Amino acid sequence: MTPYAFVNGEMVPASEANVNITDIGFLRGYGVFDFFRVIDGTPVFLEDYLDRFERSVKGLHLAMPYSRSYLTEKIYEIISLNQHALLGIKLLCTGGYSTDGYTPTDSNVFMLANPFLFHPYEKGLKLMSVDHQRDMFHIKSLNYLQPISLLPKMKAIHADDVLYHKSGFVSESSRSNVFMVKNNTLITPSEGILEGVTRKRIIAFATEIMPIEVRPVTPAEIWNSDEVFLTASTKRISPVTAIDDYSFESGPYTRLLYQRLLEEEKKS
Repeated sequence: MTPYAFVNGEMVPASEANVNITDIGFLRGYGVFDFFRVIDGTPVFLEDYLDRFERSVKGLHLAMPYSRSYLTEKIYEIISLNQHALLGIKLLCTGGYSTDGYTPTDSNVFMLANPFLFHPYEKGLKLMSVDHQRDMFHIKSLNYLQPISLLPKMKAIHADDVLYHKSGFVSESSRSNVFMVKNNTLITPSEGILEGVTRKRIIAFATEIMPIEVRPVTPAEIWNSDEVFLTASTKRISPVTAIDDYSFESGPYTRLLYQRLLEEEKKS
């Protein structure tokens, strides 16, 4: 099956999808994206992802040439052209072709669709703590300079990802939100984060299961927690088994919330 991509209003074979080198997303990393899953032809939590994509576009003052209804129509079209049981769709909007290499112009809009596999729940994740705060953290931008530059260091210690902290508080991982469980209470950082869609859904239903606190979280609290897990579109919920030299058990609340998230997906 030939994979297809969306490029500025056209569906083209992915191998023929091109962007001019003057695109400011390429030259300066000026652009935003979002990513969502499609299971058996049905997008999961699509409206939430489109809401966040629109906020990111607005946050960078990009000129979106297409309406939400048009993008939704094209999302279903690209799903029909890329039929996989588990599909990931990346939606991008850049600052366009810039004549001076710095100033945004008319935006370019793309969609990429590729099959993918979830990170296995049972495998868990090991994190490396990093003193860092993402720029414009409320926007899902193209800028992943920090975590990608750390890949060799992570590989050397067999870490899967990073855990950011700054000025005494934990924020997030490079592509995920973080939760902890302490004394039967679910806790997640409130500051310095990109508010994930999976995070949003968990906060909404977790109150039926256990007390929840959305507030600033210190590294010491994380180190002394009973359970730690990450949430993201590509992970759903993944238990954290280690952060630096600290080890954690994959506990019952993480499993319970994971099972409930699967139920929520079926309703979407």
